[in-house]
Amino acid sequence: MRLPLVLSLVYALSTLPALAGAWLEAEGRGFTSSALRTRGSGQEVSGYIAYGVSQRLTFGLDLNQSTDAQNQSAHALVFARLPLRQSETGWQLAFEMAAGFGRVETQWSGMKRLGLSAGRGLSWPTRGAWVNFDLIREWREEGLAKAWKLDGAFGFERKSGPAVIFRGEVFQPDAGARIWKVLPGLRWRLSPKRELLTGLEWRSFGQERLGLTLELWQRF
Repeated sequence: MRLPLVLSLVYALSTLPALAGAWLEAEGRGFTSSALRTRGSGQEVSGYIAYGVSQRLTFGLDLNQSTDAQNQSAHALVFARLPLRQSETGWQLAFEMAAGFGRVETQWSGMKRLGLSAGRGLSWPTRGAWVNFDLIREWREEGLAKAWKLDGAFGFERKSGPAVIFRGEVFQPDAGARIWKVLPGLRWRLSPKRELLTGLEWRSFGQERLGLTLELWQRF
């Protein structure tokens, strides 16, 4: 698989917020994320919204546009998230289906995605924490673009001051080399329902391997 296509595919799968996968939104409540990743070779912007239609169904929209070293990609997906296990304790499990359109350079085509997520809260001696994993299968109607992706996130909770968050992404196309990203950062609580994330991006590919990340999380 050509490198520009690999880069475009990994950008299209890199926008889910850390708490998106395993937890459904409460009925009548929602979550939004606006994100910017910037590097010396380009930038990536994304928008995400999830809304709890009922206790057992979350609908949402996932938007992304990326330009990096003259390689452009974008996608617009509508998704539905269904519970496999939702409990006050232990592991939370959910299944997600998404469909829409994606663009590689100037070529638009149909795009589909299936995901299985697992997450849980953790109890530490001095503070709370959580962990989340998303296993994703994606494909496009135009031929070669099929891939697996595994996202992982680990974060601490704090009532005041910044909280540490670690995220990692591994991307494996069906015909191509495996690539990865590591994203350490800090979560700043601006209000009870709003958080700002700042951090770094370190990746295994591209002209620029290091970048900066900025995200705004909002619950409503």
